[in-house]
Amino acid sequence: MKKKINQQGTLQRDSSEAISSNSNKDAVLFKEIVLPDQSFINWFLGFCEGHENIFLVNRRYLRFELNSTLNNGDILYLIKKKLKFGKIKKIRFLDGIIVEFSVQTDINGLIVLTHIFNGNLRCTQKEQHFRIFYNKLKVKLKKMNLLSLLPDYICKVKDINLLNSWLCGFIDSRCLLYGRFQKSKKLKEGKRLYIVIFFWSLSDQLLNKIKDSLNLVGKIEKKEKWNLPFFKLTLENFDDKVKIINYLSTFKLKSLKIEKYKYFKILLRLESIYIKTGVQDFEKIEKILKKLTSRSSENELIKL
Repeated sequence: MKKKINQQGTLQRDSSEAISSNSNKDAVLFKEIVLPDQSFINWFLGFCEGHENIFLVNRRYLRFELNSTLNNGDILYLIKKKLKFGKIKKIRFLDGIIVEFSVQTDINGLIVLTHIFNGNLRCTQKEQHFRIFYNKLKVKLKKMNLLSLLPDYICKVKDINLLNSWLCGFIDSRCLLYGRFQKSKKLKEGKRLYIVIFFWSLSDQLLNKIKDSLNLVGKIEKKEKWNLPFFKLTLENFDDKVKIINYLSTFKLKSLKIEKYKYFKILLRLESIYIKTGVQDFEKIEKILKKLTSRSSENELIKL
């Protein structure tokens, strides 16, 4: 069967060929596959690569899975709406509840995911996990006489840049925009403005790729939480932070981090004042902050 993807991102097949559900008890009628718009695909790729383990494979099944906190669960409903498939459920985890998006039995959904991830991942480790997922799906489709629907495997890892929404998705997934006035013994005023951007991942290779590809000055450290190792990229350099914030003014965040972004953008502007005027104008800067974050200045805050 010949297959192709048209300009609208739709996977089509020859109308002369039909798939019989009687040939295998697991076989399904093939639906026309419509891929989401490219901007969402790039964002989705970045969001997924921020997660630790999204391709689950064992002897019995293969499964695609994303998790989120209950407060940020709306982002998984957005993903389901855009992809037009997948199941969402709430799961009790430790002392709280998490939201889970998964695709396991939906063959059409699994095929769409292969088209999205195939040759488009940025992390070498994720590409290796996807290859195992792809090969498992290939075996399953062969048994169902549906192998012709699977795209040819593309062994490729893409570059990271600021020209698409991939980094925006990764920020929605694994980034912290942190800023506050904190006490400092070195300053007479007793406080200093401290704002920083944290990226974290289980893969130091991916963080190094982000740092090198975007020419960032930040440092990467190995940390541990709940007895699990991870890596953290810290951006304290003013130009680095401006680069990321300017990027986010073009590619919009989809998670609750959008509110953090607005506040962080104000703090970054205050930091520029702080750099130019020096410590003696600290009280003035604090007054500006209170004014900008007051309810009466809500419209002004959004414009920033």
